[in-house]
This record gives sequence, structure tokens and C-alpha cells, in this order.
Amino acid sequence: MQRRSRKAALWGATVAAVMVAAGPLSQAHAAPRPDPTPPSARGMLDAMRRDLGLTPDQARVRLAQEAEAQRAAVAVRRVLSAPPAGMWFDKATGKLVVAVTGAADAKRVRDAGAVPRTVKHSHDALTVLVRRIADRAGEGVPGVTGWGVDERANGVVVDVDRRSRVAETDTFEKAVRDLAAPGHIPVRVARTDRAPRQQAGTVVGGEKWSPGNEGICSIGFSVTGSSAYKGFVTAGHCTNNADQVAYGKDGSRIGTSNEGGNHSVNGREGDFGLVDVTGAGWTLTPDVAGQGGAPVTVTGSQDGVVGTSVCRSGEASGWHCGEITRTDQTVDYGTDVVEGLSFTNSCSAPGDSGGSYVTQPGDPQAVGIHSGGNSATCGSGGDTLTIFQPVNEALAKWNLTLKTGA
Repeated sequence: MQRRSRKAALWGATVAAVMVAAGPLSQAHAAPRPDPTPPSARGMLDAMRRDLGLTPDQARVRLAQEAEAQRAAVAVRRVLSAPPAGMWFDKATGKLVVAVTGAADAKRVRDAGAVPRTVKHSHDALTVLVRRIADRAGEGVPGVTGWGVDERANGVVVDVDRRSRVAETDTFEKAVRDLAAPGHIPVRVARTDRAPRQQAGTVVGGEKWSPGNEGICSIGFSVTGSSAYKGFVTAGHCTNNADQVAYGKDGSRIGTSNEGGNHSVNGREGDFGLVDVTGAGWTLTPDVAGQGGAPVTVTGSQDGVVGTSVCRSGEASGWHCGEITRTDQTVDYGTDVVEGLSFTNSCSAPGDSGGSYVTQPGDPQAVGIHSGGNSATCGSGGDTLTIFQPVNEALAKWNLTLKTGA
């Protein structure tokens, strides 16, 4: 998918800290120093303390270690010619661990700031086995709830509902072990009484969605069409591949991206795509996630006008505003040349692709779909540039109607 390479070139990642300055205090009347932690970070620290059983100091250390592990992961992907056999954060050591099959890759991993672990089975060997397991499973096996690579064990894992007592489950387990036997790949069967289930939610502009396993994008706007069609528009470079499963922010299936292969545009004509919303329980809303996630209800759509203010919502950087500086521009992203785009001086970050551009609250109008930006992110400062695809072009292309509210 072209999106990942393009965004790697367009954007760098920056983490910004907001410090609160405390005025001088006399010792006799000293008050507690204000907490310099940004509100969003305080929320994460509170959640980690609650859910992971950590003290505030432990949570801060954990976050710092994970940030370093993320940087190491980026470096590892850059220096290895092929994906590693596994990669994970080890909370005991606070380090990123990378599974490799040779001494040369082990050195590259070490030089990138991670800890190498030499294993027998390569990434390719494991993924080939997983594909064979999927073929064997076909449309599904009673009692089997999933399977995949077990990175820490350098093998595969099969998930089984322990409450199930059907012959098909035992037969499938044996078949998996037979498939793994020639390569001596370990097989682990994980039994649980908490079988997964599909969840539901609402489609809100600016919130996260994922095309298959290829990355993270943002929802643009909810739309409807003929024959009771439901969906949402997003960036075309998020929907390049046809018939991909689309997942919502909670990880449950929301529908299908670029169904049939004729609902994605990423080239001269523009940068917009369509995702069908067919997941059970998912409903469309006319909302876009505004400041702090508060809903902003769009009442219609319009073309952007240079000099007017516009606000952008994306899953990575949230809600930010600016002015439209140019319209009807051609952009060469290095991999694609896209015409008819508009520029703003707002900010953005990787993951915002496909997100919503609306006019200022009062009578919010849908204006565009996030396409790209420059290296100045919302946290890095500098001259920011974000680029959007006019939404009306996408609506007209597929005869869609914007979901609106009062």
C-alpha cells in the first residue's frame, strides 16, 4: 500500500511536553507545585495506574521506555531487509526485543537500540504456516476462535473455546500440528472461556479506522446512498487495496474498504475512498470529533475558500484549526501526483489521513478529507502545511449524500 512510504517521507514524529511555570513562593506560604504533566498525559498515567497496577512514577517510567522502544522499532524496520520473526516490548527489562535468525541481523538490531533474540524460524516460515492454517480452517471451525503467529515462542498459536466439546476442534488441532511438524515449528493451543464477540459503535469523523492490517487512518464523513447504502468517505491512499476488512477504533469489524475495487481514487483525479459500513451495530452519525472529542455536527457541505478558517479532526493529533491558503493545487507526493487539492496552515500528523475538515462551529460545513502534510507536525512547531481533498468531489463521484444533523 503506498500510504506508508508516502507518510514516512512527509512526516516525522515528535512528542511535545507542556510545562507549567510556577511563580516564586516564600517558604512560609509554599504551595504544591503545579503538575507539569499535560492533561492528556495525566489521563494516560491515571489509566495505566488503574489498569496495570502501577504507581504514577512507574507509569511515567513505563511510558518513557515504551517511547524509546517505539523509536527502536522504527530503526529496526529501517535496517532489516526483511521483517523480523517477532518484535515485542519486554516490560521486565524496559526494552524492545527483536527475534532474528542470523548474526548479521542481530548486530543490526543491537545497533538500532533493541535487544536481539536468535530464533530458528523466520518470519516467512511462520506466515506461510499461518496461511496454511487459514486454508485448512476454511469458513471456520466450531470451537476455534482464532490463530496466528506466537512471536515470543517463535511458533503459532491456536485459540480454542474450552467450553466447546466438538470433534471438529480436536481434528483441527491435530491438523495444525501436522502442518507444523515438517518444520518443527512450535504450536500452542490457548484455551479460554471468553470467546471473542463482535462489538459495535458509531461512525464519527476524525476517529480511527484501520484498513486490514496495513496501518491506521481516520474517518472523514458518514454518507448514505441508493438502496439503503451506508458508509464513510476517507482518503484514497487509505483504500488502495480492494475488499479489505475495515476495523473501527475498538478493533471490531466496521465493514469493507473499497468494495469491488472501484471505490478508491488516488492519483490525478484526487485522493478519496469509500468504506462500506456493514458491521452489526455500527451506525452512522453526522458528527465530527471536535475539541476534546466533543461532537461537532455537520449541517451540509461546501467548497473551501482561500482565507477562510477551517478545523481539522484526525485520530492522531485531534482537533486543530487554521486558514485555507490555496485551493485546486497539484501535489507530487513522490509516489503519486494528485490534482485538485487544497492547502491550509493547520497542523497534522501520521494517522490523520482521511480525517475531517469542517468550517468553524456555528453552522459547521464539511469541506474536505485529509490527504497529507509536511514535516512540521502539531508538536514540532515551524511552518505547518496540511492538504485536503475537497469532499464534494467524493460525494459527486459515487452519488453519495452527506449524513447531516440540525
